[in-house]
Amino acid sequence: MKGDEMTRIIWELIKDKLIFPYVELDVKSYDLSIENRDETDDKVTVEAAEAVRKYSVGIKCATITPDEKRVEEFNLKKMWKSPNGTIETFLVELSSEKQ
Repeated sequence: MKGDEMTRIIWELIKDKLIFPYVELDVKSYDLSIENRDETDDKVTVEAAEAVRKYSVGIKCATITPDEKRVEEFNLKKMWKSPNGTIETFLVELSSEKQ
């Protein structure tokens, strides 16, 4: 799950230099940047959480949880919730189902 700012760049480098040259993976990617969450009305976060539930694995880069300043800075539609909370809710539900 792609994040914001430098984590996005660093994650691309890690994948390109340290993972993909040595391991063949069918990677599902979700853009959790603040701009894309705003553009998709945060549906991308739910899609990413559903993928983690389906595949039982996920790697998430750091993302921006907008405060009033970030809402103005990025001209967001609203102050979106933290994607961490959305994903955590899905994982807790999954954990409860397995018990």
